[in-house]
Amino acid sequence: MVNRFNASWAGGDIDKAISCVAEDAVYALHISGEALPHGGETLGRAKIGAALRRAREEFILYRPFKLTADGSTVRFQVEFMYRHRESGEMLNGRFRMVMLVKDGFLVRTDEYHNRAKVEAFMRLVGRQPRGE
Repeated sequence: MVNRFNASWAGGDIDKAISCVAEDAVYALHISGEALPHGGETLGRAKIGAALRRAREEFILYRPFKLTADGSTVRFQVEFMYRHRESGEMLNGRFRMVMLVKDGFLVRTDEYHNRAKVEAFMRLVGRQPRGE
């Protein structure tokens, strides 16, 4: 299920990726909601889908690697590149994901970023109009 989600997400098939998520799933992006609009916990497939659609508009690269499974828990890293729409500024790096699978669906996802780096980037782009 994790491989299906990742392949769909990386390939831009957001509907197929969201179909992997349980109706009552939890998606926890461990970044302040003040730094990112979809930071914190999002509950339920519909809300998770909406947040993922917004995020996908700005991701240029999403490359998962080093997947390891321990029972129903899958841990991996993601190499990413993100373009802030309004400023055009780029952020790249790696983050970690932990996904829990139950009954053939993703029931919980925890996404861990370098919080200081992401929050500093968001402060930068919040003050810099496009083209300056």
